[in-house]
Amino acid sequence: MKHYLPAAVVLLPLGATSCLNVGPDTCHATLLTPVQSASGPKAVAVNQPAVYTLAYVPASGCGTLGNLAEQVESTTRTVTLNVNYTGCACGTPGATAQATYTFRPTQAGTYYLRFVGNSSYLIDTLVVQ
Repeated sequence: MKHYLPAAVVLLPLGATSCLNVGPDTCHATLLTPVQSASGPKAVAVNQPAVYTLAYVPASGCGTLGNLAEQVESTTRTVTLNVNYTGCACGTPGATAQATYTFRPTQAGTYYLRFVGNSSYLIDTLVVQ
């Protein structure tokens, strides 16, 4: 027993400090996540919301929707989906999840909605009258 006690005294504090040493950034990340599919209207009236349902798959079970970011260039809207990951021991991959993107056009015309996908954009065309 004499030989095991010193090893336990040395190893026990090391194991305890690894649990206590988890800082706020250790197991938290926000990542751009590809949109798997997008569905929504093909035409709406001016000032009428066009609501799109986006399907995505988080990289792990700890992923939750962070936000949707929109970049505007004339009549083109590029939409990116960001997922927040919190937790160090998460199953992979996460289950398919859904997000809602709403676009409310203020002028008539044809709009192009580009959702960032796996290797290219998923593009929907919206006609506003």
